[in-house]
Amino acid sequence: MQPTIPGEAEGKRNAIEAVVAQVQAGDTQTYQAIIIQFERQMYTYCYYILKDHMETEDAVQEIFIRAYENLHQYSRQVSFSAWLYKIAYHHLINMKKKQSRWLKLIEHYKEQQPALQISRHESVVYELLTYLTTEERHILLLKAVEQYTFEEISEIMGLKSATIRKKYERLRRKLMERTSQKGEMAHGTLAETNGIR
Repeated sequence: MQPTIPGEAEGKRNAIEAVVAQVQAGDTQTYQAIIIQFERQMYTYCYYILKDHMETEDAVQEIFIRAYENLHQYSRQVSFSAWLYKIAYHHLINMKKKQSRWLKLIEHYKEQQPALQISRHESVVYELLTYLTTEERHILLLKAVEQYTFEEISEIMGLKSATIRKKYERLRRKLMERTSQKGEMAHGTLAETNGIR
């Protein structure tokens, strides 16, 4: 993570708030600046939940459309990015609900596709994320990747911040246990093949 220059985050936040105010005042062309600012973050967030590039692109587009349509409801009581993530969170939850009945069909389709070449590190991260529930993935991405506070995450997800904090600690323990199990399994297999066991 890059060190931030004091006041830099506040300056970016104020710049986004100014753009939002312009769009709310009727300057619709300025909305493009919001998309440019948040598109990459939104894509990353959605991809880790959906795990499919085409679905992710569609979801990101839909999130920005919904944000634009509901921009008149936004007030500066929360940061714009937290408000945008709240829209994204609810959209992804709805998508996952709709997908649940198609899950077996999708899994079958994915099995038929050629495997993508990914690095060992990426495969470990991907495997650990698949070990988490959708809710846990949301919490982990919002806290560890996007670095929101527990209070901001509670606003996004509609849960109490104390609940978010407990769930985050629980999922961290779950991941650490899973990582150590994988390490022991890999070490045990290696030892067995060398005749040490």
